[in-house]
Amino acid sequence: MLFLLTLRRPGAAPMAPLPGARAIHRRLTATLVALLLSGTVAACCTTPAAPAATPVSAAPAPAAAPTAPLAAQSAAPVAAAQAVPPMPAADQLPDVDLSSDLLFRLIFAEIAVQRGEPGAAFTELMTVARQTHDPRLARRATEVAIGARALPQALEAAGLWRSLAPSDGEADQSYSSLLVANGRYDQARPLLERQISTASNPIEILDRLQRVLAHAPEPAQGFALLEAVAKKYLDAPTTGFEAQLIVARGAHAAGNSAAAVAHARAALALRPDSELAVITVVQLLVEGGARATPNEASAAPANGKDPGAVARAEAIAIVARFLDAHPGAMEVRQVYARLLVGDGHLDEARQQFEELLRQAPQNPDPLFALGVLALEAERFAEARGYFERYLEAVESSADRDLDLVYMNMARVAEGQRRFDESLEWLRKVHGADQLEAARERQAFVLGRMNRVDEGLQLLQQLPASTAEENTQRILAQGQLLRDAHRYEESFALLDKALQANPDDTGLLYESAMSAERLDRIDVMEKRLRHLLQLRPDYAHAYNALGYSLADRNIRLQEAYQLIDHALTLAPDDGFIVDSMGWVQYRMGNLSAARETLTRAFQLKADPDVAAHLGEVLWATGDHSGARELLLDAQKRDGDSDTLRDTLQRLKIQP
Repeated sequence: MLFLLTLRRPGAAPMAPLPGARAIHRRLTATLVALLLSGTVAACCTTPAAPAATPVSAAPAPAAAPTAPLAAQSAAPVAAAQAVPPMPAADQLPDVDLSSDLLFRLIFAEIAVQRGEPGAAFTELMTVARQTHDPRLARRATEVAIGARALPQALEAAGLWRSLAPSDGEADQSYSSLLVANGRYDQARPLLERQISTASNPIEILDRLQRVLAHAPEPAQGFALLEAVAKKYLDAPTTGFEAQLIVARGAHAAGNSAAAVAHARAALALRPDSELAVITVVQLLVEGGARATPNEASAAPANGKDPGAVARAEAIAIVARFLDAHPGAMEVRQVYARLLVGDGHLDEARQQFEELLRQAPQNPDPLFALGVLALEAERFAEARGYFERYLEAVESSADRDLDLVYMNMARVAEGQRRFDESLEWLRKVHGADQLEAARERQAFVLGRMNRVDEGLQLLQQLPASTAEENTQRILAQGQLLRDAHRYEESFALLDKALQANPDDTGLLYESAMSAERLDRIDVMEKRLRHLLQLRPDYAHAYNALGYSLADRNIRLQEAYQLIDHALTLAPDDGFIVDSMGWVQYRMGNLSAARETLTRAFQLKADPDVAAHLGEVLWATGDHSGARELLLDAQKRDGDSDTLRDTLQRLKIQP
């Protein structure tokens, strides 16, 4: 405390120790300096730092003129930072007399850091490091600059640190990493190659380098550097597998999908039995295909698959072959099941999740997945059973987020027309990720309870801080109005939003559906065809257009082709399978229609699907089967217009 109270600026008379206190003075100063020189990068990073875009404010340094902000200082060339008198041999620490002036300057630097003034601290530490040749001070200056996110200054300090301690491996690694962070790849390469080649574990150093390069200012150049320094390790028997995966990650971080997949394939070729390698390959394939889709979609042929679909198909084939040889590979099977869901193969996905549950009955994750698949198929009782088993299995797990389960249980209750219960589940959702979705679902449940205006008010009160969020709110309101048969209001709302954003795919689809309910087929078709120009892979747009034509019994051949193409994009979508059965019925192919609609009902036990299947059963003479099916559907959900019209037309009553 004595020294903090008697601080003076350099240039003032030296502070003399109190009479008779010389020994105490030396012990205290030694303790203070030891504390000052023990700072680490982690400690430095806890110091408040200015945002990257704002110059770091600096308090006046202990000099005649104030120091410029650290971020604004021109970094001296590294060569200049190294132009200091030679160190004693073998990196010996210099023998520096700890004067009161030196102590003051060290304390000043640390207080400046604590006050959030790294510019002053950096200037003082660099000056003292050059004067004393002490590498610990250069290291501390490096830490201060890194904490302030001033990379050029950090590189300058690391250069000084390395020159003062040429045998210090940490100084060498920090310097090379900062060369990379400053985009000076050519200078970094020979240092990195030497560090990796002399390391006891070169793969560990290569992995660390990849993580640094993932944040390089020029990702392509950073990946080129990684590939260059890893070259000699890619084909070596002892390092090839790990090196190929590391470089694959580097390519992925740089956005180079082709190189990422190529290196992952090379790793898999080196170890064909590796679960890690096969999972890496398929994930990179799928992500690469998804990245390619926006650029290539407009060039995709109308009857072809988009790049994402092609990539998913190949990924599915790779995983299927791997599981044939390794049926016990649980993580790979889980990836396979998710790929099948993403590709619309829901029946096959269900089989894989059931197999996962059989192999590991203590794992609750397949229960959740099977519940979701049953819910999508509208097998509500089955879905409820899976979700209840899941909740029972995880009730003692504090790390489980249950909001998604609550959301799905609400949908189950809604499907079973237990609307009050559905609202109870939705009120349990409190996490930020699902809260708005839960409130939106509450609005639709209120709509089904004939409280449409309450639902609209709830949707209008939801926050919309971005244009995208505002569009989502409008889409929800439009759908709620359409479900309530308020078609004119729905169309007017969506049409107004579409005029402001004519290429929004969601608005195009939903406004087309509202136009269809108003029998404005020309508007519906125009908007759906525009949507398909923007999104050639939009299966439900093909289906909506084809079904609308088939339902009106017009242009049946064209309707068939549209629905058939939708099926190539989503082969296990129950609604699309239903549309195919309906167009087959309209074309007079009753046998095919019955078979197709039976499968559709297995996939999606929806009342509209039940109405179509019942109509075909009736047409084929199976009146008792049609009656049983239709009345059962009416008990489960009597709100369907299609079901109600079918029952009236066939004169079927309970």
